[in-house]
Amino acid sequence: MVAKMAETLQRLSGGRLILGLGGGSADDEHRAFGLGVRSPREKVDGLEEAVRIIRGLWTESSFTFEGRRYRTEAAELEPKPEHPIPIWLGTFGPRALAVTGRLADGWIPSLGYAPPDEVVGMRESVLEAARAAGRDPSEITCAYNVEVRVDEQAESDVSVVSGSADGIAERLAGFVELGFSAFNFMLTAPDADEQAERLAAEVIPAVRELTG
Repeated sequence: MVAKMAETLQRLSGGRLILGLGGGSADDEHRAFGLGVRSPREKVDGLEEAVRIIRGLWTESSFTFEGRRYRTEAAELEPKPEHPIPIWLGTFGPRALAVTGRLADGWIPSLGYAPPDEVVGMRESVLEAARAAGRDPSEITCAYNVEVRVDEQAESDVSVVSGSADGIAERLAGFVELGFSAFNFMLTAPDADEQAERLAAEVIPAVRELTG
């Protein structure tokens, strides 16, 4: 039960948990565990219903929900979260972006699936859906999920932000100009510890200086 695990982790982390959800893009993983492969529409419907159910379990003493994919009947979850747990969605298609704007606290697309030349329009779709739902778009955190490689000799890869510390800082500052206020960095290189140190000591201070 995601809602219960999230509540537990929130307490263990001192209220620092952010729950990230997606529609389930890894069809091979679903096949591997005999779960079946859903259509894109079914995935988006399931994601929206999951968010509604999780929020209901967190806030209501007894929660009943009837959806296309999921249902609950007088479901209870105790204890409730002491503080609201933000839900961030990693979404890309039009219907999923609209769900994000209507329901989510944050949007966290990945660079490999949402390159800079496409991500601005996708972000606007999220914000427009928020406005249509009567929400303040500024309440939605836009975070970019990016793989980073601080290495002056790194080979070029459109899905990885790589190069010198200064060069990476300039690219990240450019992402801030696109409307992102947060980043999730993925360090997949064998020297991940060294990468993390360079990111913290060289890249992040430079980004802060560039973005004011």
